[in-house]
Amino acid sequence: MRIPYGYQMENNAFIICQEKAEVIRMIFDYYLSGASLGKVADILSEKRIPSPTGKERWTRAAIDKLLSNAKYIPIVGTKAYMNVQFEKEHRCNIDYDKAGSPRKATRYQSPAL
Repeated sequence: MRIPYGYQMENNAFIICQEKAEVIRMIFDYYLSGASLGKVADILSEKRIPSPTGKERWTRAAIDKLLSNAKYIPIVGTKAYMNVQFEKEHRCNIDYDKAGSPRKATRYQSPAL
């Protein structure tokens, strides 16, 4: 079993690693502030925060998985976790289909912006 980012194993139990927990809270905050997955990855790279695999650059997929993982509720809280799930469901990064028609009548705007 792989240990989730922000946790460490102690006595066969997951313990929150406070240093990485702060990074997780930062990721949730940036996303709720309106930053895209790519923008969050750029911010983390600028701050020189290594990815869960130890690489210099975070991927959009890694951030997406982190934001979707319910194991982070103890770190960020239920409200922030659910707000991110709502945001993820309603954000759209493609405005038009191949024919040039709008995909939606209106584009969702985050109340945080």
